[in-house]
Amino acid sequence: MDIQESFRSIGSDLSAGKIDEVRRKVQEISDSTDDPFVLLQCVSLLKVVKEDDMMRGLVTKIMANVDEEESRRVEIAGALKGLEYPFQAYEILESMEPSDSIRRLRVQCLMDMDEFESALEENNAIKEMQVIDGIHNAEILSALGEHADAIAAVKLLESGHPKNYDVMNCYVAVHMMAGEEKEAVRYARHRLKDKTADGNAILAYAMRIMGNDKAAAGYATRAIKMDPKHIGAMETLGICLARKGEYEKARIVAGAINEVSPGHSAAMEILRYCD
Repeated sequence: MDIQESFRSIGSDLSAGKIDEVRRKVQEISDSTDDPFVLLQCVSLLKVVKEDDMMRGLVTKIMANVDEEESRRVEIAGALKGLEYPFQAYEILESMEPSDSIRRLRVQCLMDMDEFESALEENNAIKEMQVIDGIHNAEILSALGEHADAIAAVKLLESGHPKNYDVMNCYVAVHMMAGEEKEAVRYARHRLKDKTADGNAILAYAMRIMGNDKAAAGYATRAIKMDPKHIGAMETLGICLARKGEYEKARIVAGAINEVSPGHSAAMEILRYCD
């Protein structure tokens, strides 16, 4: 059985709840290779079954085998950041020539490390700004307590990209952080009129933040029916399930996110609620 077949087998074991088999097979794979990308897949699976000691050992092994080739280094750093190892990711990126893409990933690491002033400085140094950079700018300003500036930034962003789900999410989050819950919910309900998966998902997110898990789960379920791979909706549904104490169902949702986008932060967020 080759490695990818082994991973498919592990995926089946995970779905069936065979946690001991998952641990055993992941251990066999990780013992057989120094390939950082294979090891990253192992860490991603171990996140789901909460094997912290094994993960730490594999991350140490990954850091000892980071490629010299720039694109591969960036890919490894990005994966580590997604798996909630921003310090290690930043360590890889820190000595690299700062192109816009590398700065962008540094910003994300610094935000995860709560180094918001450094993140803002790094974000401002990006030469060709993209939508994600505008989102980061608003989120950082919000985290720094600069709520008026954050709201101004996200309103400008939304005016240019009204159909972008990540911008919608940022709009709601920034207004919630500023204590403007009514505007956040008003906006989310307005987006529901689009009759799209994004519209349902953003209202689900707003309801979740407001603590209305029943409504949140309902809108999230509607979004997933429209788009079975909608990560934002799956994240909300998984968190709502975890809050109800339905941890196994929540972990299944996290696993589904991991299949769509291995190591995605949404899966990690659900698993935090399961802890």
